[in-house]
Amino acid sequence: MATAYLIRKFYRGLRVMYFGMARRYSHAVTTFKFHLNGVKFNKDFVGYGIPILDVNMEGQFSIGKKFWFNSGKYHAMGGRQQQCYFVVAKGAELSIGDYVGCTSVAFICHDKIKIGNHVKIGINTVIYDTDFHSLYAEARNDIPERLDGLRTKPVIIKDGAFIGGHTTILKGVTIGKNSIVGAGSVVFQSIPDEQIWAGNPAVYVRDTYKMELETCSR
Repeated sequence: MATAYLIRKFYRGLRVMYFGMARRYSHAVTTFKFHLNGVKFNKDFVGYGIPILDVNMEGQFSIGKKFWFNSGKYHAMGGRQQQCYFVVAKGAELSIGDYVGCTSVAFICHDKIKIGNHVKIGINTVIYDTDFHSLYAEARNDIPERLDGLRTKPVIIKDGAFIGGHTTILKGVTIGKNSIVGAGSVVFQSIPDEQIWAGNPAVYVRDTYKMELETCSR
């Protein structure tokens, strides 16, 4: 038993060393990738794992202070983890505010995605501001496929919002200040400030202040 305990302790020590080194390596490689993609960022970000970036030469991607992210299967192990994807098309604008945290997310920006300050975005969440394909069958089924009728609309996530893991946020959505989106939701309509929404499709659950009152009364 003593030998098994020592082996486990040694193994845990190796893990601590590995993740300490991984953090420094991730920061160096991610900084290089940010520069290659023309990202405006602060050097105080914390990254675990390497994100995937594809920023068009005519697109814009900016990141505020104290950004942190987990990217890849060995970081923030919550199931379905992947690398973070930050994709910005020609003429599009992706902006992330101060003190934002996210895990294994995909932000696909063809128009505009704006994330405010102090926003938390759970594992495997995806944000799409585009339909990707035309809504007209004749254009969509043509060879080569035409983009007639392809629609894009900005996505805005206001300060203090909390997005639960495995959520899908679709084009044209605004999520209000300090609002909460339950895990696994599909959001295709805007959410007012200080509300909780959940489900597929996401629907109103209650106001956040009611949750605070219930917690205080216990």
